[in-house]
Amino acid sequence: MEDSKNAYRKIIKTTTLFGGVQVFTILSTIIRGKVVAILLGASGMGINTLINSVVTLIVQFATFGLNFSAVRDISLANTENNDVVISKTVTVFRKIMYFCAALGALIIIATSYWLSKFTFGNDKYSWGFVWLSIVVVLNILNSSNITVLQGMQRLRDMAKASVIGSISGLLLSVPFYYFFKEKGIIPALIMGALIAFLLSSFFLKKLKFTFLKISTTETLKEGSEMAKLGIAMMVSTLIGSAVTYLINAYIGKYGSITEVGLYGAGVSITNQYVSVIFTAMAVDYFPRLSAVCDDNKKVNEVVNQQAEIVVLIISPLLIIMILSAPILIRVLLSQQFLVISNFVCWVAFALLFKSAAFAVGYISFAKGDKKTFFLFEGVTGSLLILICNISGYKFGGLTGIAISMLVSYVIYLIAVNVLANRLYGFKLKKPFVLIFIISVILLLSVLIIALIYPNIYGYTIGTGVLLLSLYFSYYELNKRIGLKTFILSKLRS
Repeated sequence: MEDSKNAYRKIIKTTTLFGGVQVFTILSTIIRGKVVAILLGASGMGINTLINSVVTLIVQFATFGLNFSAVRDISLANTENNDVVISKTVTVFRKIMYFCAALGALIIIATSYWLSKFTFGNDKYSWGFVWLSIVVVLNILNSSNITVLQGMQRLRDMAKASVIGSISGLLLSVPFYYFFKEKGIIPALIMGALIAFLLSSFFLKKLKFTFLKISTTETLKEGSEMAKLGIAMMVSTLIGSAVTYLINAYIGKYGSITEVGLYGAGVSITNQYVSVIFTAMAVDYFPRLSAVCDDNKKVNEVVNQQAEIVVLIISPLLIIMILSAPILIRVLLSQQFLVISNFVCWVAFALLFKSAAFAVGYISFAKGDKKTFFLFEGVTGSLLILICNISGYKFGGLTGIAISMLVSYVIYLIAVNVLANRLYGFKLKKPFVLIFIISVILLLSVLIIALIYPNIYGYTIGTGVLLLSLYFSYYELNKRIGLKTFILSKLRS
């Protein structure tokens, strides 16, 4: 019982820690965007956005998804508590990432002329893209450091590196923008990438690894499985990006560019809102699940614990999203986007089903089952979203897409549980099922109220349901971790 309580507390601690980091990172990004907009204007902001998108694309391609798959291997090595195994795994991974960094730099240097022509319509930025090879190298090496810290469960060091890096990068970039205007964009990016790399390297050195001398042949042999799983992740991500593009293209062709903008804005708001929770939990959850991936009984326990906490935390937040949709849209966008209020409400309800499937969806990847992960998550899941969203738009416009997202998440929740049960003997336990059913009832009640009675009476009743949801989450969390005692102990310390 005490072990279970400690496990739940660890999930809450990590979620709180990285939830705060995510919020801080988002705020830092917003402030940076505001600074760029003020000092460089719309054209400067456009240049900054385009350059960042190119760097991100090349980094993702050059790393082959290794920064995700390596977390699993490092976590497994860490559980063996064998310094030689850990050192060998980390050494192999870092050698491969040095190769990836060199590859990324080579790609951007070799294609600098065409990147400039394609991105900006002229060759004016050719040398700028050459200089960006430094950013690509530093970003890849920084991601390798962060991956090792995550795999070794050095989560506080990860959080410190992220927060300090965000502050330093923001403060150091302002003088470049102020004094050099658009010419300061690339130096600012180089400085930010350098600071991030130096910080993650500092925290990595605290682990005091013994980096072994391993031949290139042995490195390729040891890293082959890691690379295969990483490539499966990368291709799945690319398929997801292609699906997003096809949905936008379909709306643009059979609807209008305005509707594409409205759809993008609605998805952006809802995704940013919940990504804080999902990202914060994944940082701790994936290495923990990977560490016990060979024991189906422990996998069952870890996944159910995570699923319970996800739903208990996210349910009140989704109710708040539904009730505050008009305010949220006004603050983050503008009054002209208020037409997507119902879209946001439906998507908020749909996200409850996505959150319920969140923990289960990681099982195949944590087990290194690349075939199942690729075919189910990468291909089947993406096709499901594409078919549902296009059908939804065809029959119901933007609101139809939101409802179709609900349908796709419900189907995915059922399918991923059936698959996990048949392949790995996984089963959701009764406590989670009860929590989920009650959460569905509470959210559905608020959704109906918000759609039928968008007035003071509806919001009053909705607030009452919110309070009920908050109490339910508090009651269930208190049973699992002694929430009241936990909070008081933190306040006293």
